[in-house]
Amino acid sequence: MASTESGESSERPAKRERESEAPRRRGEAPSKKRRAQPDEPTPVISGRFLTASVLVLGLTVIPMSSIGQWIEPKDPTVPKPNTWTVNSKGTIAITLITADYNKLFCASDKDYSGFHCGFKSENETWPRDPSKPLDDNKATVIQPYRTWLDNQLVLVAGLWSQPAVATRLHREPAGGVEEDKLARFVVECHVTFIAKMDGVKLRWGPGQWTNPDMNPMLARPESCKIIEAEAP
Repeated sequence: MASTESGESSERPAKRERESEAPRRRGEAPSKKRRAQPDEPTPVISGRFLTASVLVLGLTVIPMSSIGQWIEPKDPTVPKPNTWTVNSKGTIAITLITADYNKLFCASDKDYSGFHCGFKSENETWPRDPSKPLDDNKATVIQPYRTWLDNQLVLVAGLWSQPAVATRLHREPAGGVEEDKLARFVVECHVTFIAKMDGVKLRWGPGQWTNPDMNPMLARPESCKIIEAEAP
């Protein structure tokens, strides 16, 4: 009996200690393990972002550099009238609509190396050469024009017979179409100035003839191309 009592007495303090700790443990919130924060990955420039960055850089830098000046198309070099001399060559740009084919006229009784105005005088048309085709796109007819950008007067012979201009004329005939419905376009021509036309009269449409404010130069086109189209 003594041994039993001594064993029980030894177990009681340990039991009491466990029982006294139990309430304290139940009242405490269970501790949470803190997750380790993963290291943030180093940003990677994706293909799309890189492409967009290159485009923005190009749009910003190229126009301000000499490369931009090389890429950007330049306006045609148009010699001023005081540099137009007989037998000299130059480049002119003219703004047109196809209706100009039948509305622009000059009047003069002079022949210039086979070229002539549509009228000999204000009331007399230039007689047709029976040996020439009925429709040659006015290959020998002189008409008045204004240069693009600087609005200088120049007379040009046979402009509408140039292949690029003739193609435009036949692709967009003006007959029966209101002028404001026709697309305006610009023709650039390399020309030779062959004469200065004195005493010529001009007509820019139905109505009265007018005298030019100067003796205009006559240009013969060597080649022409359409360089810009404008909405009607």
